[in-house]
Amino acid sequence: MKSRFLAMMCVYIICFSLFSTNAFAQEKQFVAGAGPSEEICKLFFSKFNKLDGVSNYEFLVMEGSVKHKGGLLNSDSYLFGRTGRPLSEKEKALGKEQIFLAKVPIAFAKGLEVDVSQLSMEDIEKIFTRTIINWKEVGGPDAAILVVGREESEALFMTLKEEYPFFKDVKFDKVFKKDDDVVNFLNSPGGKYAIAFGAKPNFTPYNLITVGDFSTGVRVGLVYDLKNKNNPVIQQAERYANSSDWKEIVDKTTMLRNN
Repeated sequence: MKSRFLAMMCVYIICFSLFSTNAFAQEKQFVAGAGPSEEICKLFFSKFNKLDGVSNYEFLVMEGSVKHKGGLLNSDSYLFGRTGRPLSEKEKALGKEQIFLAKVPIAFAKGLEVDVSQLSMEDIEKIFTRTIINWKEVGGPDAAILVVGREESEALFMTLKEEYPFFKDVKFDKVFKKDDDVVNFLNSPGGKYAIAFGAKPNFTPYNLITVGDFSTGVRVGLVYDLKNKNNPVIQQAERYANSSDWKEIVDKTTMLRNN
């Protein structure tokens, strides 16, 4: 009788253990995609993971970039991917929707031999349209200005062209594909008299130029597949991204609000 009781207790303990493990196990959700949204997504999920109704999931924001396109593909298998810009109409037609978290601020920067820390937006226009061609015209050294830019489809450049139409006709002396390449060039001998633009967090204080009345950026965040639109977690993420709590958190970062 005693041995039977012990056997039953062992079965009960094993069953309870299995049930407890399954009951409290979290489904891992990987969030991969564009590099510019990595840090803001990490911050978002560090808060979102603690909300009621999300306890069954563990959202893991992956290090590094698999590009904006990789974020769309990630949302095929997981609830979210990361975006590096707003979705195009073609991407939306694939059955994708976005949740904006913040704007990556755009900034202007110069090479290390340029002792100019402030410009007006009028100065920027004249420099990029070649009305001003020498730094001495804006209080800098007597040196020709080297104008550095990005490829036509790059998200930051597309934003500048949309909000400041004169950028549509700009001809660059050098064009780079990545922000890292721009930063490295500005800090090299070849870029010592250059001017460029890029994501503000990527530039050092030594490179940054303060431009009056200029504040814009590229919206970044999350993408999900419309097949998951009615998922309560997706809906909760949309609500939290638009909450006053999240807006206050963004205000404490180097990012800009969506509105």
